[in-house]
Amino acid sequence: MRRFNFNLKHMLVCMAALLSPQFQLAGVYPLVPALFMTGFVCGVNRSLLFLCSICGLLILAPVSVMVKYALVILLSAALVWGLEQYTGHCRTHVAGALCGGVTVVVGLCWNGLHLPGTSGLVIRICEGILVTGFIYVVSRLVMMIPDWEPRSEMPVVMYAPGGRRLNEYAESFEKLSRTFRKMNRYKEDFSAEELGRMQTEVTGRICASCNQCAICWEEDTMPMYQILYRFLQALQRGRETDVQERATELGEYCPYREDLIEQVQLVFEKAHLNMAWYNRLQENRDVIAQQLDAMAYIMEDCANEETDVTAKEGKITASMRYAWKELGVLVEQLRILENSHGKWQVLFQGRTRGSKCISVREMARLISGVSGRGFAPAKDSKALLGTESQSLIFCENSRLTAGYGVARAVREDEQVSGDNFSFQMLDNGCCVMAVSDGMGSGYAACKESEMVIDLIEKFMEAGFLPDTALRMMNSAMVTHGEHNLFSTVDLMRLDLDSGEAAFYKIGAATTFIRHGKEVRMVTQKSMPVGVFVGQQVPKVTEQLADGDFVIMVTDGVLEHLHVRDAGETICEVIRGIDTNNAAEFSRLVLEQVLLYTGGRVRDDMTVLTAGIWSR
Repeated sequence: MRRFNFNLKHMLVCMAALLSPQFQLAGVYPLVPALFMTGFVCGVNRSLLFLCSICGLLILAPVSVMVKYALVILLSAALVWGLEQYTGHCRTHVAGALCGGVTVVVGLCWNGLHLPGTSGLVIRICEGILVTGFIYVVSRLVMMIPDWEPRSEMPVVMYAPGGRRLNEYAESFEKLSRTFRKMNRYKEDFSAEELGRMQTEVTGRICASCNQCAICWEEDTMPMYQILYRFLQALQRGRETDVQERATELGEYCPYREDLIEQVQLVFEKAHLNMAWYNRLQENRDVIAQQLDAMAYIMEDCANEETDVTAKEGKITASMRYAWKELGVLVEQLRILENSHGKWQVLFQGRTRGSKCISVREMARLISGVSGRGFAPAKDSKALLGTESQSLIFCENSRLTAGYGVARAVREDEQVSGDNFSFQMLDNGCCVMAVSDGMGSGYAACKESEMVIDLIEKFMEAGFLPDTALRMMNSAMVTHGEHNLFSTVDLMRLDLDSGEAAFYKIGAATTFIRHGKEVRMVTQKSMPVGVFVGQQVPKVTEQLADGDFVIMVTDGVLEHLHVRDAGETICEVIRGIDTNNAAEFSRLVLEQVLLYTGGRVRDDMTVLTAGIWSR
């Protein structure tokens, strides 16, 4: 059941229609059909509007006038409604012309019947013109007046509530993260106290049952404490010469040197293993701290609610309603939200008046024309608006847009490529492209790189910044650690408004940027993902513009060219390509590379190209 949409503006129109028979001009009542049709095309409840108009005629007008103008109202409404059903909409000037024409025709027929309330031909024509002009002008003014909504009416919830509570949660997670980080004390060397405990354990095993124990450990002339302590220090330093030297020194004072050294090494290895497990525990705590930091960040981001600027932008809102009304759209709810970057989202709920559907893209085009900002339907929006009430979201377009193409070659002795890639257009006005090269080849490498790309996509869709997402993904891969397989990550995040591109490279090959005939290289050296917890995420920032191309490649493209400088060779290849199609660009690069390798594919090859264009 459709919701009864009524507000103060519509109530005033109905009241004016009720009182319209009070106004008489040269024997005619032009405000009766004019106010009725104005409300009819402005979205006033039509049943209520018709009732008010007829009641006004019954109460305030003579019988002959009541019959004549009731007939005008009925015929005008029938014509406009029929046109709406046939074409899907009826524009204001058309409705005004129809109502004015019906007023003239009925008036002339009334004159021909010589009934009361007749007047001259000129008066009838002037009445029709007045009705048409009134409808055209006043209906636009009515639509431009912002709707008043009672305070008791609950607005549609358009953004995440509870920002203060989310900020409190974020602070709690940050405090918990700091607590975990304070607990982290990685060990690289044993303390003097720990070395002393090892020494006590060794002497308890070997010296306690020795007949010379009292001589070695109780006489001041026997420096066994210092000798054994220096031997443990030599084991800790790990230098073989020091260990041999201290072992020889130990043999000068102890007749059971071999047994003693064996026990010292066993105790030391056990302590070293315990230290490794302790450090592993610290790594896990560090992973948890990173995850908590990421959760705190995303909560703070969610807490930054979008601002509802509907009331502030009342003129634009009213213009949107009028433009959609002309298209045949009945607006039930309309909100304009502005995010922290000044980008708008238009949240719409409504339906069409007629039986025909209306293109959502056409609605977006009307918003763009009215607001002076470029809009497009949100991702996964329906293509058509019908007679059933629907909710739609229109997002402000970015200054730039991007498209991508990929070309791949599988290693000649494998069936599956170990490389995977991703290209995403995000709702926040950014695009993200990424390539991951699994170490090795075949199914195992493909599975590992696929996991990395899948994690990147999920984190970026959730709204994480790349450095945060990569740290979280690295933590997940460290704890995953299956079969010691690792993957590289080559990621670019491009702001489609500013054109600023941030490149994040973890163990990845060189990325190339073509601007006209100039080709720049982006290179960073680092270990692959998942090698260790404290992996740094280096970032390189570049400015991109209309017509630029970004080309990401995997190691297989660069390592088997048999040239002195593979990077410069690829730059020459890229300079020589003449196409604006990203897919064709990738294909041509790969074909040129295969010419250098003699057609051999000794490693998986992937070329991912993104083209940047102005909208």
